[in-house]
Amino acid sequence: MKRSLIIVLAIAAAVALALSAWGNAATAARAWLAAFVLVSMIPIGSLGLLLVQGISGGRWGADFAPALVPAARAVPLLFLMFLPVILLRPLIYDWAALNVPHEVRALYLNALFFDARTLIGLAIWSVLAWTGAWRNQLFAALGLVAHLLLMTFLPADWVMTIQPGSVSAGFGMGFGIEQMFAALGFVAVLAPQQPGRPTRDLAGIMVTTLLGSVYFLYMEFLIPWYGNVPDKVHWFVVRAGEAWWVVSLLAFLIGAALPFFAILNPYVRREPSAMRLVGILVLTGVALHIAWMTLPSFGAAAIAPAIFAALLMALLAAAIAVFTPMLRENHAR
Repeated sequence: MKRSLIIVLAIAAAVALALSAWGNAATAARAWLAAFVLVSMIPIGSLGLLLVQGISGGRWGADFAPALVPAARAVPLLFLMFLPVILLRPLIYDWAALNVPHEVRALYLNALFFDARTLIGLAIWSVLAWTGAWRNQLFAALGLVAHLLLMTFLPADWVMTIQPGSVSAGFGMGFGIEQMFAALGFVAVLAPQQPGRPTRDLAGIMVTTLLGSVYFLYMEFLIPWYGNVPDKVHWFVVRAGEAWWVVSLLAFLIGAALPFFAILNPYVRREPSAMRLVGILVLTGVALHIAWMTLPSFGAAAIAPAIFAALLMALLAAAIAVFTPMLRENHAR
């Protein structure tokens, strides 16, 4: 019954995506990219958290494993989800219009190297996820180094090369912390929790990633704006036009301010039901922030197709959830 419902909903999402972008392949392609960036947050963020826990230790690893391990092992699905980006890349990116040196455009921003970077990155993440690298401290450390190296350029490839484009040395690190923040929101919503220490641990780690995300995002805005760097400022100007500033404000209020002040309440920190509400706020805020980063360059017409594309990807991942008990058994072994 559950499988049938997922299949029906996935077909409905696919039809809605097709209808919402009917006659405009560029809109569908751009919406798919935005959805891919959003859906990739939880699997990659879950893997990052597992690698950190493999080095630092702590009981929270075992507490959160029922949600983090299956999510991390969903990374190979991102290969399938990235395929339309490869096929429809010319409709998404206009690298010739970016104000970058010719050498950068020729050697770095070329189709073959762009595709190869992402595919190799997804392959490395998949190996780390399916070999359980976090179970061995040395492998976890090596895996985390590889993870950080990938985070320095892959998120920037996906997001910051969208016209008008920008460059930020800290973007990848901030994006990686936000991925962990999203994964913790996922844990808060779905992981079986017990009142007391596990919930307090979740709240504490969530605050840490929240503050890290906000710090990097603020510095990415403050430095170019204060330095009056026109090329970098224009990236923000585009995202302040029309009603996109409202999306940015809602992302901050729903995904950062409300969770932060809620977690300050001792009741919220010890009650799983309250933390589930915090998790919903976090995931909503992250979704709004990804929309703010990716969709303004494409226009409001990409909003509805992006929502349907994200739903379709989530349902495809949910279709694999029937294997979750097997994955948990393997993890336990």
